[in-house]
Order: sequence, then C-alpha cells, then structure tokens
Amino acid sequence: MPKIEPATRLGAQVLIEWLITAAITIGLVVWLSLGQITQRGDNVFYDTVSVINPVAAHKDIAVVAIDDRSLAEIGPWPWPRAVHADLVQRLGDIGVTSVGYDVLFIEPTPDDAALAASVQRSGNVYLPVAVDTPGLNGSLATISPPPANIAAGAAGLGHVILTPDQDGTVRASPLWVSADGRVLPHLALLASASKTPATEVNKGAAGDGLIVTDSRMIRFPLGIEPYPTVSAVDVLRGEVSAEFLKDKRVLVGATAQGMGDRYATPNSPRGYLSPGVYIVGALMQSVLDDWNIRPLNRWLTALLSLIPLTMILAGFLVLRPVANTVLGFALIAATLAISALALKAGHWFPPLAACAGVIVAWPLWSWRRLAAAYRYMQSELNDLRADPETFHLAALSPTAKWTSGDEISRQVLALRGALKQFRDFNRYINQSVRSLPDAALVADLDGSVLIANPRAQNLFPGTTLVGAHLEDLFLRLGMREWRGLIGAAPGVRDEIQLPDGRALQIAIAPLVDTTEQSAGLIVRLADVTQLRAAERERQRTLQLLGHDMRAPQVSILTLLDSDKRSEKIEDQIRRNARQTLALAEGYVQLSRAENQMLTFEVANLADLVTEGVDTLWPQSAAKGVELIAPDYEHEYLVDVDAALMRRVIINLLDNAIRHTPTGGLVACQLSSYEDKVLLIICDEGPGLDDDMRSRLFQPFAGGNVSGAGLGLAFVHTVIQRHGGQISVDPPSGVTPPTSGACFYITLPPVEAD
Repeated sequence: MPKIEPATRLGAQVLIEWLITAAITIGLVVWLSLGQITQRGDNVFYDTVSVINPVAAHKDIAVVAIDDRSLAEIGPWPWPRAVHADLVQRLGDIGVTSVGYDVLFIEPTPDDAALAASVQRSGNVYLPVAVDTPGLNGSLATISPPPANIAAGAAGLGHVILTPDQDGTVRASPLWVSADGRVLPHLALLASASKTPATEVNKGAAGDGLIVTDSRMIRFPLGIEPYPTVSAVDVLRGEVSAEFLKDKRVLVGATAQGMGDRYATPNSPRGYLSPGVYIVGALMQSVLDDWNIRPLNRWLTALLSLIPLTMILAGFLVLRPVANTVLGFALIAATLAISALALKAGHWFPPLAACAGVIVAWPLWSWRRLAAAYRYMQSELNDLRADPETFHLAALSPTAKWTSGDEISRQVLALRGALKQFRDFNRYINQSVRSLPDAALVADLDGSVLIANPRAQNLFPGTTLVGAHLEDLFLRLGMREWRGLIGAAPGVRDEIQLPDGRALQIAIAPLVDTTEQSAGLIVRLADVTQLRAAERERQRTLQLLGHDMRAPQVSILTLLDSDKRSEKIEDQIRRNARQTLALAEGYVQLSRAENQMLTFEVANLADLVTEGVDTLWPQSAAKGVELIAPDYEHEYLVDVDAALMRRVIINLLDNAIRHTPTGGLVACQLSSYEDKVLLIICDEGPGLDDDMRSRLFQPFAGGNVSGAGLGLAFVHTVIQRHGGQISVDPPSGVTPPTSGACFYITLPPVEAD
C-alpha cells in the first residue's frame, strides 16, 4: 500500500473539517432564516435603522386629541355622542379632507341621531368597527359596527387592529381583515382615500375566523407627537384656526393617560407607549406615500443569508487567519449595510441569520482546524521521534520533555523543540558540506545550485554559485553531457582535465526525501591531480624497475655467467653498470626536482653557466668538442635554487656534448629577451625529428635524452617550478647559433640593488 504524504493527509483532514463546518453552519443559517429565533434581534436592527433614518411627518395629516385637558374641561369619558356630533360638525365646517374617527360607537344611545346627522352631513367621516376574537355564540370572530343610523351616514367602516410583534412593538399592521363573513379595510386606508367608497378599494376575501392580509410595515416619524395635534376641547370651542386643519386628513383619537390603546413603536422613546391614533396616522402616511416595505420571502432570505457564509467558508481555504478575521468583520458590516439600504429601498431583509452564520462559522472553523492541526502535529512529532534516520542525530540537539501546562501548550513546546532540531540538523548539514575536502554543490532537480562550499567557490572564481545552474558550470569545465553521471558508477567519463593541468573527478548522486522521491542533486568535484601524479610516479617507478633498470642488470648477470671472460665483456659489464647508476641517479634527481622544497637565492645565471662549462670541460676536451661560454660583463640575476639550476645546465651541456661529433661545437649564450633572461644551449648533432620533439620532456621518452629518458624530464620540471619555460623552438626574432639541437630557457629576472 503506498504511503500517504503528510501534506496530503493534512489536506484531507482540513477538507473534512471544512465540510463539517460548512454543513453545520449552512444548516444553522437555513434554520434561523426560516424560523422565528432571530426575529427579536432583526427587530432591534430594524428599529435602529428606523431611528437613524427617520421619515418626516406628512404635512396633510393632523390629530385631534381627546387628551387629559379635554376630559378635564368637557367631562369624564365616555362623552355624550352629542359632543362627538358637535366635534364632527366643527371639522366639517373647517373643511378637512377626511376624518378618521378612532372612537368605537358600539352601544346605541339617545344622542345617536345627532351624531348620525353630523356624520352624514360631513360625508367624509370614517368610523371603526370592533372585532372580537373569539366571537359571540361560539363563533371564531365577531364584528361589532356602530349603530345602523350612524354607520349608514359614515363614508366607510374599517378596522383598527394593530399587531404588535413578540416584543410588544408595533412595526406593521394589516390593511385588510376578514371576519364574521365580512372583509374590512383599515381605518387608515379609508381615511387616506378621500371620499372613496370602501367597496372601491376592497381587497381580500371573506372567511371563517379572523384573517389578516396585506400586512403593511410602518414608517414612524420621530417624536412623541409626530403630527400636528390640537385638543378636542379647543376645536369644540372654536379656538383653533381654520387654516390649521383645512384640507387636512384628520384623525380623532384618545391620547389621555389611562385611556385607549397604547403601544411601543421603533421610534418611541424608551419606556414610552405611543397612543394608537398616532400609529394609525403613521400607517396612513405609509399609504399616502405609497411606502410599502415588502419582507423578503423566507426561502429567498435563507438563500441570500448563505452568500456571506459561503464567502467566509471560501476564505477559510485560501486566506490566512488574520485575513479571515478581517473578512468576517467586513461581511458582517456589509450584510448590515445591505439590509439597511434594502430597507430604505422598500425591502426588508432580516440580517441576523446571515450574520449568525459568519459569527458561528469562524470559531467553529478555528476549533476544528485547531483540532486537525493538533492531530497532525501530534502524528508528525511521533513519526519524527520514531524515524531511525534522525533518532541518533537527536543526540546532537537534545530537547526537554514538557509535562506542565495544558495539552496544546505541551505540543507547541514539543513542536518548538522539533523545529530547533530541524534548524540544528540543517546547520550541521551545511557545516558538513562546507567542511568537505572536495568541492561540493547541492542543487534542485532543475539544476539550480542551492548550497556551495568554499572549495567549490575556489573552483569557479568570480561566480556566485548559489542560484547558478549546473549546465553553465559544467560548460565552463568543458562538459556538455553531465546528466548521464547522475547515480552512475565511477568510470572514465567522470574525470576531466582542466586547462591549467588539474584533474577533476566528478560524481553526481541523487537526493531522495522520506518518500523515496528524487528531491535534488549533490555534486562532488574532487581534485585528483596529486592522485594522478602519484599514479604516474608509480607507473614511472615500475617502468624504471621493471624494464629500464632490469635490462642492464640482466645483461650484467648474463655476462658474469659467461665462461669466456675478455676485456670486451668487462667493458660491456661496466657500461651496463654505469647505465643502471645513471637511471638511478636520474630517477632520484627527477623525484627531488618534483617534490623537494626549493631553496631560492639570487644568483648570476652567467656564473652558473661558467661553472657548468668548467665542470664538463674535461669531458668535452676528451671528445674533441669545443665548449664555448663567453665572458659576460653584464649580470643576469635570477631567483633560483642554485644547486638544481646548476644541475639543469650540466645536464643540458652533457647532453649536447654527447650528441656533438668530434670536432664539433657546443655553444652557450645569455641575453635579455623581452622581460626575461634567455639561456641558449646548442649542439652540432643530428638535431630532433618531429616525433622526438613531441615527447622530448616526457620521462622515459628515450632517444636524444640523457639518463635514459629522465634527464630532460628533470630539466623541464626544474624550469617550470622556477616559473620559467624551456623549448626547442627559437623565440620570435632569435637565430640559433648552431645547426643542431638547441634548448631555449627563459627565466624571470631579478633587478639588481
């Protein structure tokens, strides 16, 4: 069964927790939107918006109040209906548009005729009916209209039912009710439709019981007495200017303490109950202004309430906690603002369910995410502790075991310890890479360098390795195909020769993570120059011992075992012995030239040449070869190991004498060439062919080389270690003094004090 990635496991846990949070909060929002639980909170918001954005009182509405002063001066309630008849008559004489007389006239009295006459004469008086639930004689509802003569003269009969919400506040009222087989409009609806028969604005259908329809939400003006108000006693006494009430829609109702119905409204001050006549006035203004707030359908409300919840749920998946907090507050503020704007536009969208979804989703998600993170953190810490790859390394970075505090605190402290170990391990790895004796690079799978040690930096001077690409680095080393070395066994391909003569061995190993997936590359660039030099020295030694020295020794043994002794055999034995000694001496000299510490001193190269000529003069004289070394008045100062440089000159002179025929000439010249000291040693021998030139300075090259192939290798090594050059080709503008082989040596000069 494949191992599940930790990140995949955590992602699955987070997704499951998100789905659980989404399911719970979506169900909650739908339940709240369809139910009544948030109604009280929504009403508080509705009231707040109503106070912040109040409506001005309608200029055509006025109130005639049956107040405490009217009761004190006219008499206690109920008043004789003749008083009401007089009040209706006075309002008709003033010329009001309509009169909504919010006083119930149920029982007949002796004064009904006078009131009926006044009502009929005015023609614009609308009277209320009483609606009782339950009704009489077991009926569900009973309508009690005014006496027949009064009702006959009224412009219309309407109900005055107000429907407070659960908190006792009136925010809406039905415009139509159906009861006792009749359909009645609200008194406010009648009074707002001047002299319009009720039958022409009838709406609804009769039915059993009390049925309310077309509930109209009310906009309340601010103030205890929002509409112009006069006392009924002032109207009866004619003390009110006709202009004050003329062409107004007048409502007559009780405002005296302890009399009539009183209700709380969204705009009423705390603890104050508004008389019903003012509520009827506010409803009438809503009709006149055609201001009809339409509550949204509950399912539509639920759907809209899910939008902010959906946004915060989406934010949980893509945003950080701080951003989600900001988003949550922004969504709540936006929901409230949209609800307020919709209310101003005539639509009521209860915002609390939507806000509750956001408010509940955030702590629920935080809790579930914390639980998922805790489980993941605990699982990963247990896996880390059980990992055999890091078990022993943990001793390098011990952490304390925490037993105090709550579980979350302990896990956080354990995670802190694990992170410290991780940082320590990372530092140990970096230190290990930097302290490697060879150049090392760590790169990603694309080849971009992530880590480079100082030896790698020395290999690529002037290049910033971190961020560089392996492709470019290998091109600088002269390699185009390098990916084939990834994970390959050591072979010929993994070693290259640099222009400066150094040899590099390259190894590239893949880095794998805990899931055995390739994560990067580690490149080792080992300088094997000395190793290859040692191998060449070994091969040279084996050749010396196995062939060059073995051959003359075998010859000597063969000659010694011969039964015939002669002077010729003894000369041959002597020559083989000398050859063996020459090989040994040449090998020793070459090894010293390559490995021993040089002792530099300032010397006159002319003196060293003279000493070499003096040393070999007997040999050249015996062979009949003229050895020329002119006297030099000018000093050619060089910083050299005098003993080795003297040996170089002697080797070259000896080689020239041996290859110069009798009567020939060996010439030495010293001069300044450009900014160097130039030494030329030439013979009159047969010269050098092309094959000999190509391998002249190689050990055991044979041919025109003293010491059986080691003399010129010694010369070449010493000259190079002194920063000079040796060649058999003349420098530009230099003419060879003889026709044989010539050696041209250049050395850096030393200025005389």
